[in-house]
Formats: sequence, C-alpha cells, structure tokens
Amino acid sequence: MLKRIAFIINGEKPLAGELADFLEGVCREHGVESVRSSDYPISEGYLEGADACCVLGGDGTILSAAPESMRSGVPVFGVNQGKLGFLATYSPATIREQFAAVLAGKFDIEKRSVLHCVTADGQHSLALNDAVIKSAEGSRLLGLQVFCGDTLVTEYYSDGLIFSTPTGSTAYNLSAGGPIIMPGAEVLVMTPICPHSLSNRSLVLTRDSELRVCVMEAAQAQVTLDGAQRFDGDEYFPLKIYISRRELPLLLPIGYSYFSILRQKLRWGGDMVEHA
Repeated sequence: MLKRIAFIINGEKPLAGELADFLEGVCREHGVESVRSSDYPISEGYLEGADACCVLGGDGTILSAAPESMRSGVPVFGVNQGKLGFLATYSPATIREQFAAVLAGKFDIEKRSVLHCVTADGQHSLALNDAVIKSAEGSRLLGLQVFCGDTLVTEYYSDGLIFSTPTGSTAYNLSAGGPIIMPGAEVLVMTPICPHSLSNRSLVLTRDSELRVCVMEAAQAQVTLDGAQRFDGDEYFPLKIYISRRELPLLLPIGYSYFSILRQKLRWGGDMVEHA
C-alpha cells in the first residue's frame, strides 16, 4: 500500500488541476499523504520520501520528471489528458476508477532503459527517449564518425543521428524510419536522419555497446536530450553514448498491453482475421 504520493501537474493541460483535486481527495479518504507541484521541471529532491509519483499531463511532462524519478528510485505514472500516451498510460476516466486500487498497491512496475551521455568536457546526462545530434546551422549536412568501442562503425553524412532507447523508439526514431522496439529489449538503436547514402539504415546494438561520436569537419553540432537539454558546439565532442546502469521505474496498470497502445496510437488495424 502507498503511504505518500507526489503529484506533478501540467497547468497547461485542461482540467488537470480539477483532476488533481479529486485524486487528492481519494488520498485523504484512504489515509495517504500527498504533495503537489506545478514546477516544470520539478525541483531536485521533490520525490524524496514518496512511494510513487503521479504526473497529470502528457508524455512530455513525464520526461521532465524522469531524471528525478531515476535519482530517487520512485516509480512514476502518468494521466494523459484526452487520450493514452506511450508513457502516460492512464486516462482521466480510468484513473478515477482505478486510483483507489493503485493506492492499495494494485499495479505493476516495469524498468525502462535510459541513455547515459558523456560530453568531452565531462558532463554526464541521462535520456529516457533519445539523444539527437544535428547541425546547429539549420539544414546543413553534418559529417559524423561513430565508433563502437575502438572499432569504426561508419561515417555518416546526414541531417543528424538519433540514438534511442526502446522506450524512445516510437518517438523521433520512428518518424525517421527507425524500428519499433519492445520496451523490455535491452538494446540501443542508432538511426540516421535523411542520410546522404541510401544504404545507411538503422542499427540495433547490444546493451553493452559504448558508442563514441566525433564531428568530422568544422561544423557546429548540437546535442538534444529528450527534446530539452542541449549542448551546442563542437567542444562537447567526442560524445560517448551507452545504456546507463540506472533505470526508470514506470508504474503500469495491471494487465497493461504495449501492443494495445501501439494499435491505438499508430492506428493499426485490430480486427481478428479468420483463416479457413
């Protein structure tokens, strides 16, 4: 049973505050302590002492809470306003129905892989979805060398490179033609963005792969982590990217189906086909 829950509210989402009021009322009825914040991102230490973190917003709001969740080990779950997300797996209707059960401990926890990025000047950062390298000079072609350990993988001339976790495989990676990876797969995906050579395709690497990315020529490269944190300039290269030993604990409804989310979000056909 949960004893203390932390709420994170995206004030830009319609009715998020009203839903938070309702959920806090359920907490009081069941003797569960709650705290509430609208900070974006949340302050360091906000999740200390909490048993779970409920995010009222979309997947982007969960991404902003992910670093603190990973530091504290507090599982996070999201309520998406209007429709289900890949990370925010509760709707306003289902959380109203199931929140008392969540407080009673009826849920599953799934650990999600995250990327660990280290810049040339020693800055360490984590990314739940992806690390994206692009030219800081608009549409200019970028030349990048990628090494796996000490071995050259290849040289890319493209609009950039996406390094994705399985969780992030349905984000920018998918838009760029990369594969969908099941969340439990312990792999790292590298996908070029509009490569100059049509033979350059996505590459799936094992979890123990350590990649090193170098800028091949004088060009201002830009690194973006989960669409937010940015490093601008060649002084941050070579950049090391690998799967972190830390993981994000994601709280999921019992009976959660990843394929059901895919069918809904990607508008896949879900009708049964009878075979003669």
